[in-house]
Amino acid sequence: MKTALVTGASSGIGREIAIAHAKNHGDVVVVARRKEELEKLKAELEEKYEIKVLVIVQDLIEDGAAQKVFDLVQEKNVQVDYLVNNAGFGDYNFFKNTTIEHNKRMINLNITALTEFCHIYTQYWIKNKIQGKIMNVASTAAFQGTPHVSVYAATKAFVLSLSETLALELKKDDISVTVLCPGPTKTDFAANTQMDQALAQHKLLPTAEDVAVYGYKKMLSGKTIAVQGILNKAGANSGKFVPRKFASSMAGKVMKKAGGK
Repeated sequence: MKTALVTGASSGIGREIAIAHAKNHGDVVVVARRKEELEKLKAELEEKYEIKVLVIVQDLIEDGAAQKVFDLVQEKNVQVDYLVNNAGFGDYNFFKNTTIEHNKRMINLNITALTEFCHIYTQYWIKNKIQGKIMNVASTAAFQGTPHVSVYAATKAFVLSLSETLALELKKDDISVTVLCPGPTKTDFAANTQMDQALAQHKLLPTAEDVAVYGYKKMLSGKTIAVQGILNKAGANSGKFVPRKFASSMAGKVMKKAGGK
């Protein structure tokens, strides 16, 4: 039985990834800030799937948060086999209208915490000869600069680049790295970024469960880049066929429409 550590597991894609792993008869370590939501998830998964769930309430924006989580897991004598770095947040705004404090918090969560988790667990797995798997959640925004979500897109470009590189570097250590790049999805993300709610809940958008199950399967198979849906794949690959400036401009127009402005 494999144990998965999932960050940002209190809602959305992270929650659904935890459920997907529980359905696969694996124990789960769920990490997020919202204790009540994590406890509800723990009760649901343990009752329905007869697995063990360890709840860790931690704000991953804090310095050294990843190490704190690792130490708590070690204290509980839990061996983590799969690491899912899902925690992250974005914003819908022009860069000139943002604050540096807000952007630093986004970078700390989307980049720093994720990188620290990857480093801590790859070191641990290699030392203990564990065949681990990593899933880092990025975005289709990672494939080009995107106006209105400039810092968010830049953080996800980092996640994409790091994941691709680690997949190559760690192959000889029997550690696979998958980067899941969702497009627009029915999650809390839209509400948190002030995007147009009618568009955010459009019937054609995949659900968090759709994206999570897709990504989980790709992680198990060792796929490096996972982009769900024909349109999302086309958008992700557009940079190969058109100038980057044009791809960024088009992405900005899509985001402008999404914001209802």
